[in-house]
Amino acid sequence: MSKLKPKYGLLLAFSLLLMAKMSVAQYSEYEIKAAYIFNFAKFIQWPAHINEQDTIVLGIYKTDPFGLVIDKTMQGRKAQGKAWKIIRINQLSDIEKCHILFLSELGKFETLQIIERSKNKPILTIGDEIIGFCEIGGIVNFTPQFSEHQFEINNEASLLKNITISPKLLLLAKIISNNEDEF
Repeated sequence: MSKLKPKYGLLLAFSLLLMAKMSVAQYSEYEIKAAYIFNFAKFIQWPAHINEQDTIVLGIYKTDPFGLVIDKTMQGRKAQGKAWKIIRINQLSDIEKCHILFLSELGKFETLQIIERSKNKPILTIGDEIIGFCEIGGIVNFTPQFSEHQFEINNEASLLKNITISPKLLLLAKIISNNEDEF
C-alpha cells in the first residue's frame, strides 16, 4: 500500500477551505459536494487489487441530486492517477461495481440494507446529510451547510473494509464511531 505524500495535506486543507468559502459566493451545493468527492479520492487508499485498477467508479444510487455537475467535475480529471467513471444505479446488486457509492434521500431501511450489503467490500460509502449514517457503518456523511464540519467520517467502518483514510482528511472531519448513540 503506497503512502500518501505529506505535501498533499496542506493542499487538501487549503482546497477544502477555499471551496467552503466559495460556496457562499458562486457555487451550488452539489458543485461543492462533487469537488469534495473528487478530493476525498485523493486521500483514500483502497486494497491493492483496487489500487491496480485504472479507474475509480463512482456510483450514484437511485436519487441523483448532481445532474450533470458530477460528470463535468470529474471529466478529464484524475485522482491518484486514475480516471473517473460515473454510473447511476438503481439495483442493490449493482453497488458492488463501485469504489465510491453516493447515497441521497434514502429511508432508514434501505440505507441499512446498503450498509449491510457493502459491509465487507472496499466501497467508500458517502451519505448526503443522512441522519445517523456514520453511526450505522457508513464511512463519510456530508453535514448540513452551516455545521462546524462539512462532513463526518467513521474511520472504524473504513478500516473494517480495508480502506485507509489519510490522517490529513480525518483532521478536517467530525469523527464518528459505530453505534455512537448506544450506551
